[in-house]
Amino acid sequence: MSHRKKNRQLSEIPVYTGQFNTPSRIQLINYSATHYSEKAINSLSEIQSEIQNKEAISWVRVFGMTDSNLIIDLVKSVGLHVLDAKDILTTQHIISLEEYDTNIFIVLPITYSEGNKKKSEQLALILGENYLISIQESDYPLFDDIFSAIKNDIYLKFNNRKSDFLMASILNEVIANYADEVIKLEDELEDIEDQLLDIKHIHTDLMIRIQENRREMIRLRKLLFPFKEHLVKLLRVDPGLICQREVAFFKDIYDQLLYVLQNLESCREILSSLVDLYLNNNDVKMNVVMKQLTLVATIFIPLTFLVGVWGMNFKFMPELDWRYGYLFAWILMLGIGVFVGWYLKKKNWM
Repeated sequence: MSHRKKNRQLSEIPVYTGQFNTPSRIQLINYSATHYSEKAINSLSEIQSEIQNKEAISWVRVFGMTDSNLIIDLVKSVGLHVLDAKDILTTQHIISLEEYDTNIFIVLPITYSEGNKKKSEQLALILGENYLISIQESDYPLFDDIFSAIKNDIYLKFNNRKSDFLMASILNEVIANYADEVIKLEDELEDIEDQLLDIKHIHTDLMIRIQENRREMIRLRKLLFPFKEHLVKLLRVDPGLICQREVAFFKDIYDQLLYVLQNLESCREILSSLVDLYLNNNDVKMNVVMKQLTLVATIFIPLTFLVGVWGMNFKFMPELDWRYGYLFAWILMLGIGVFVGWYLKKKNWM
């Protein structure tokens, strides 16, 4: 297969456009059924000599993209184009997958939680016959569980498998992180729903929380939906890059992705229903307020009438000269108020 980008023109040297200030460094991990080693790499020539060893699998872990020249030289050293380096350094958070003669090149956005903060960054994977290069923006230990499994040979006999299984494990970890974020979103929406159903207690910040979760849903949806189209390509790549025995793992990853997308769509529907429920609750609360105001007005209408009558300044009003007129007025108004209140309660109107 010819290199699909060989005719594209590059007008300028690619530079890193992301927000992480992590200094670039390289860690090289070599493993086989009988051997394991790890070391920091200072020159690309060391990588070349290691990945040419067909008897071991090399995992080249690159942390930080601030050294753009290092990324460009690394990409070119495995036979890819400078524009592939530009795809890595230009952090657009949109997945892309290219299959070349001897490589599979993937650029994809990843998300994770660091403490209470939700972060996203770009990850690039370059798969060769006996090596995998992973390039991430930060030095966050995203794949340390995989690293530990390789080191201790505890995960499905890692050291007896090729680099395609390593890539499958990393992609599985990426989808698992997305699944965790979607689960957190679902839990948050359920909590909001419980508070909305409790109409006796007013929660003034619920609409703000709904809007925040809506933005989070849109963010996850924007990141995840392009995965569906591209990951399915891995099921049809050259058997020389992904052997038949590992296809089942990639199918499982794709199934997990579909499950996460299904849950994300459920979150979208829940958010829509929560907005409706919030608006309905506001209408109910408004109706309760209007009902209370109406009851108060109903009680005071006859009293207002009496006060209005007795407030007229006619000369010949019998009550004005009556000794007990003032006391009688108070007793009458209190009696009418109590009677109207009792009547409304009897009718279950209050």
